[in-house]
Amino acid sequence: MIDYFDELLKQPSLFKDESKLDINFVPNKLLHREKELYLLSQLFLVLITNPNSTSRKILITGKTGVGKTATVKYFGNMIVEAALKRHVFIKHIHINCRKERTSYKVLIKIVRIININFPKRGFSPQELLEIILENLNNHEAHLLIVLDELSYLINEGGDLIYSLTRLNEDSVNSKQRVSIIGIVRDITCLSKLDASTMSTLQRNIIEFKNYSKEEVFDILKYRSHISLIENAISDDLMESVTDLVHSKGDIRYGLNLIWRACKIAERKHLRQINAECIRLGNQDLIPFSVQDILIYLNEQKLIFLLSIIRGLKQSGKTQISIMEVINTYKMICENLDISCRSYSQLWNYLQEFKRDNFITVLVKSESFKGRKGLIEIPEFSLINLEAEITRILKSKGILL
Repeated sequence: MIDYFDELLKQPSLFKDESKLDINFVPNKLLHREKELYLLSQLFLVLITNPNSTSRKILITGKTGVGKTATVKYFGNMIVEAALKRHVFIKHIHINCRKERTSYKVLIKIVRIININFPKRGFSPQELLEIILENLNNHEAHLLIVLDELSYLINEGGDLIYSLTRLNEDSVNSKQRVSIIGIVRDITCLSKLDASTMSTLQRNIIEFKNYSKEEVFDILKYRSHISLIENAISDDLMESVTDLVHSKGDIRYGLNLIWRACKIAERKHLRQINAECIRLGNQDLIPFSVQDILIYLNEQKLIFLLSIIRGLKQSGKTQISIMEVINTYKMICENLDISCRSYSQLWNYLQEFKRDNFITVLVKSESFKGRKGLIEIPEFSLINLEAEITRILKSKGILL
């Protein structure tokens, strides 16, 4: 048996620490978000100066890849440390609502972080809220909950958001134990909430603007500096990468591109990334904004999205009818020996894909079975999307 690891370990690497190019890595120095960190510190200062006297509700908005999540994670660690220095106990919990799509899953996630041995079932949402409050009271603590991708929770109904923003309102002079930071790409999703909850969240909004080209260059250069060996990528080539990234507006795209280009350079036994490595790395790169969505879709949604892609590829057209997609979907389900979802459920899937900007749908009639609808995937490579969905399904044990 060939030991590929032994062979690879003998080769010199261009990486010092490739984990520092991962999109989930939060660096010790967060460039070009100092203003936002200072503003968050101002808003949450009262949690340290007058513990549990008030509850803060903040909304952060901005496009994908502008540092919202990284900044809030950085701030969460910062306020916890600052509070401890002053003998104040603040617990910071970051929840991805795209992954935990229901109120119950969010509450269970919070409870199980506070108490790792807590059972997953057997409690109502109201009981879980009471358990969280009881734990905080017992430990004289304040909980800062970050609800990332909040729009997914809003789309499932805003009951939990209402409950969290109204905790302890019925009690006179009770200690305020919970603060919230919501992160959304577009604040229009708030219109689905009741008026009082929407008003509460709109009081303090911090908008993250897109990075300038100079800021993109600084961030990518810094992350390359802490992750790659010296001179692994030239400033001239970094300028080219910056141009690509700035046009897309997503800093995570640049981090992934540099990582892929570095891997390609190593395969070619180069001691420096060159323009060809960047070109090859960029060739079949799927944006992280797309990967983020795909990875949390269940098997049926992935199969239905795959049906759209394959239907478009097979037809050779830019648009395909809903019924053509459903026929393709039924054939895939039959080949996999799994049950098909109902028409109404598939229609709900289409609306979700539309919200996530995967597809556009033009509907020309009313009832679902008779809809003369046309579906298009305008922004993404069908080949790359198909490969990524196939890979994810394979990881779930579904071989196509």
